[in-house]
Amino acid sequence: MSSERGSVTLWTLGLSILLLLFGGLMVDFWRALAVQRELAAIADSASIAAASGIDEEHYRSTGEVLIDPARATGLGSDYVGSQDLALSALSVTTAADQSSVTVLVTDHLELGLMGVFIDDEAPLVIRAEATALPVTVP
Repeated sequence: MSSERGSVTLWTLGLSILLLLFGGLMVDFWRALAVQRELAAIADSASIAAASGIDEEHYRSTGEVLIDPARATGLGSDYVGSQDLALSALSVTTAADQSSVTVLVTDHLELGLMGVFIDDEAPLVIRAEATALPVTVP
């Protein structure tokens, strides 16, 4: 019996360290998930803003709704710029037939405890993409 003294203390210490490690990993995971959801919301809203950039002259003359690529890019970029975020990259592209617009936002997340297991030189890259079509109300 004397050889087992302190074994409960060692087990408790080991389990405590494992729980702290697991908790730290979960904090990084949920933080990454929150950033991804935020980027998705920004991409959705920016694509809707960009889709409102229709070519008005073409619409008035033909009744066909087409997106003006330059105007859509400006509207999407202005919306993202108004959000006070430092995104890594923003891409606003119009479909070849000018019927839809796609917004891609990219951000980097510096990792806490997960950085021990993943190469800390390359931060986690989070992307969100959204596509919107212009809608006219008669």
